[in-house]
Amino acid sequence: MKSKEALTRQCKYLFDEFLTNNKKYKTLAHFRRSPGGYLVMLKIFENYFSDKDIHVEELIRLIPITTNSRLSLFSLIDIAVKKNILIKSGDTGDHRKKLVTPSEIFIKEFREWLTDLGLI
Repeated sequence: MKSKEALTRQCKYLFDEFLTNNKKYKTLAHFRRSPGGYLVMLKIFENYFSDKDIHVEELIRLIPITTNSRLSLFSLIDIAVKKNILIKSGDTGDHRKKLVTPSEIFIKEFREWLTDLGLI
């Protein structure tokens, strides 16, 4: 079991990491404003790095309703598209479905963030 001092350091690290990296990485900050946004970001990249498409509706269904409302998640995604953080495009098979992919800057900042965390 970790000591209280070690747990205190980890809490401080996570607190400082959040504040520092939200200033450093503006695209990530957009999604890290809420638990639902954070989950959306992780699912977008899980699919991106797995070379899988994800539709907006599917993405929103994956996020527990207790975390964020559907409306707030749609709004979060729409604002990210307007800020060029995400790219929304029509599915080739069904143009009613909208695919969502990260922009180049979002991918770059996400990779840098993971590197900063020592995860890659």
